[in-house]
This record gives sequence, C-alpha cells and structure tokens, in this order.
Amino acid sequence: MTTGARAGERDLAVPPAALLEEVDERCRTLAATAVGRVFSVPAGDSEAALRSESRSGARYDTVLSFMCTPQATSLEDYVAAIDQVLADEGWILMVEPAGLYRGALPRWLTARSRPPWPRTRGRDVVSAVRSRGLFVTDIHRREATSVPPEWRQYVVLRARRQSPRSEGT
Repeated sequence: MTTGARAGERDLAVPPAALLEEVDERCRTLAATAVGRVFSVPAGDSEAALRSESRSGARYDTVLSFMCTPQATSLEDYVAAIDQVLADEGWILMVEPAGLYRGALPRWLTARSRPPWPRTRGRDVVSAVRSRGLFVTDIHRREATSVPPEWRQYVVLRARRQSPRSEGT
C-alpha cells in the first residue's frame, strides 16, 4: 500500500512499472506485425526523436509508439510528427494510455507543485490519430487492474495511412 506521501514522490508523468509489465506482451505482439522500414519512438524524448527523423527526411513503413504520449506536450502535435515520418500506406502501431479519469488530475495537482504532470486527461489518442486523416483498422480498449486507477485505461491500436493511389481501390 502506498501512502499519500509516497504517491506524491512518484514521478507521475511516467507510466508505473506495473503498467509497463502488463502491456509489455501486447507491445511485443504488436511490434511483431511491423513491416518494412520500422521506427520505434523512444519513450524518453519522443518529440525530439520524431523532429530529428522528420528533419532528416526519413520515412518509415511502420511507426511504433509504446507508452510515449504521457510525456508529449501536445497529443495532436505528437501524432502530427508521427504522420510526417510515415510513408505512404504506412502503419502506426500504438499502445498508449487512454486518458486520466475519476478525479486523478486534481489529486496529482495537489501532490505535485511543478510539472511534468501526466498529460493524458481529456486527450483521446484515437481521435488524435483519426484527426490526421489516418484510418484506424484495429482498436482495443483495455484496463490494467494491477496499476493505480489513473493509469488503468489504455488503448492498443493499428492505424494506416492510405495513399491517394489506394483510396480509389
């Protein structure tokens, strides 16, 4: 059992180890379906890595994003950065927190006096992907029971960019 003081000491912008353990197999299974040239977005500084790939003109057939969105400043900008490095007819494979609910953010705001706060409340990964014109082919909403309530809901999804050539077929 974690006391309030210990909960306040935890880095709340990083998914808990128990969640990472729970989604690890799902991430491996999803990654095994990757095709072509693959880029796995690093969890540490995902936005900088995507900017660097974009500046170099890199294009990938598959982009893997596993538990990276909590550190993203803007979910929409994060998905846009993935879209920039995604090749025509490319795939995005994601396992990401679905959002923070049940009053989790107010508890965090009182537990921490400075950022980084988890940036998932009110943000919908699926809507952000769809807003880029990407087609979500598979979506599974999951709940991890072995983690703090604020991290329980996550989504596993596959999305595809359809090139102008494939839209008419």
